[in-house]
Amino acid sequence: VCIDFPPDAFKRSPTSKLWYHGSVSRQQAEAQLQRCREASFLVRDSESGTSKYSIALKTSQSCVHIIVAQTKGNKGLGYTLDQSSCVFSSIPELVYHYCSHRLPFTGAEHMTLQHPVPRPH
Repeated sequence: VCIDFPPDAFKRSPTSKLWYHGSVSRQQAEAQLQRCREASFLVRDSESGTSKYSIALKTSQSCVHIIVAQTKGNKGLGYTLDQSSCVFSSIPELVYHYCSHRLPFTGAEHMTLQHPVPRPH
């Protein structure tokens, strides 16, 4: 597992996490990941109007941007990577899950989130 979480960490906003980079652009995220190893990732605010967050992931070939969809379920607001995958109550919970489970995303289906990229100071 790439990230160690205290038990209450899933309830928190992603803004307190080092891997959350906020409102960086797609290009800035790619520049950050360019010098990182494969399976490095960061979470940023999405630039699309349809989603709040996006995961930028370094693959062996390039960088992919995975939209995190917000969904409403019987437990309230949740987050998912696609309609057939799990729904999580928070972004930290989703990130933690995909540290040890393969991503349901074309081009990264063999990968997990392994190396969190800390935001620059």
